[in-house]
Amino acid sequence: MRKSVLILALFILLGSMLLSGCTTNFSPRSKTIGLSVQAIDNPFFVAIQHGAETAAAQIGAKVDLQDAHHDVGVQSDQMDNFIQKRVVLILLNAVDSAGIAPAVKRATAAGIPVVAVDVGAQGGVAATVTSDNVAAGKSACQYMADKLKNRGQIAIVDGPPVTAVQDRVKGCNEVLSKTPGIKVVATQVGTGDRDIGLDLGSNILTANPKLDAIFAINDPTALGVELAAKQAKRSDFFIVSVDGSPDAIASLKTRGIFTATSAQAPDRIAQQAVQLGIQVLNHQKLQKNDFKIPVNLVTQSNVNSYNGWHV
Repeated sequence: MRKSVLILALFILLGSMLLSGCTTNFSPRSKTIGLSVQAIDNPFFVAIQHGAETAAAQIGAKVDLQDAHHDVGVQSDQMDNFIQKRVVLILLNAVDSAGIAPAVKRATAAGIPVVAVDVGAQGGVAATVTSDNVAAGKSACQYMADKLKNRGQIAIVDGPPVTAVQDRVKGCNEVLSKTPGIKVVATQVGTGDRDIGLDLGSNILTANPKLDAIFAINDPTALGVELAAKQAKRSDFFIVSVDGSPDAIASLKTRGIFTATSAQAPDRIAQQAVQLGIQVLNHQKLQKNDFKIPVNLVTQSNVNSYNGWHV
C-alpha cells in the first residue's frame, strides 16, 4: 500500500513538472535573460540593451548584460557563464558569426534557446533578428553613387566577420557593380569603433590625396573617419554609413562631410528577439526564424524629420 502511494506521488510530481515546463511562469532564479554584445561602448548596443530590458520587464525578468570587447573567446566564456547561471534565454550579438558556433551548441544542448540579435550566428540559434543589412548598404551606396553621378574614387571601411557587416558590404557592392565609373581605391578592415575608424581613416586619406567618398560599415567607424578628415584638414570628400545613431545625427545636422546614414531600429530588434525567445520557451512554432527589421536612409536633407532611436 505504501509503495503504491509513493508511486502515485511520483507520477503527480512528474506531471506537475512537465506542465510547469510549458509556461512562462519561471522560478525567480531562472527569470534572467543573458545578453552578450560585441562592445557596449557602441551606442547601438546600449540601445539593444535598453530594448531588451523593456521587453524583459514586461514578463518580470531581468537582463544580465555582458560586454565581449570584440573577443570571441571572451564571448564564448560568457555563454558558458550563462549556462552555469541557468538563464532562461540568451540574446547573442556575435563577435564572430562562425566562431561562436560551439558555444551556441553548448547552450542549446543545455536547453537554453539562443536568439541572434543584430548579426547572425551559427550553431543552431532558435531565431535571428537583424536589420535588413543588404538594404542598408544598398541605400547608403546608392545615395553615394547618385551624389557622385556614378563617377569617382571611393574607399570602404569594412568591419568584423559578422553577417550584418558582410551584408552591408554586399548591398554596397550590388550598387557598385552597376556603376563602373566608381572605383574602389582602398579597403580597410576595422572593428566597428571610432578609434579604429580614426586610424584607418588617417591611413586612407594619407594614401589617397584624391578621394570622392567613403562608405563606412557603421556610424562609429564613420565618425572616426570624420575626425581623421578634420585632423588632416580634408573636406574634399563625403562619408556615408549605417546606423542612425545620435552622434551621427548630430553630425548630419552640421552639414559637414558626413552626409547620410541608413538608420536601424536597435530597440525593435531586441524587443522582437525577446518575444521570439518567449515563444520558443512556450513551445510555440515560429512562423519563420529569420526576421529583418526595415531601415530608412537619413540624409542632411531629411534629418530634421528623423525621430531617432527609441530607448
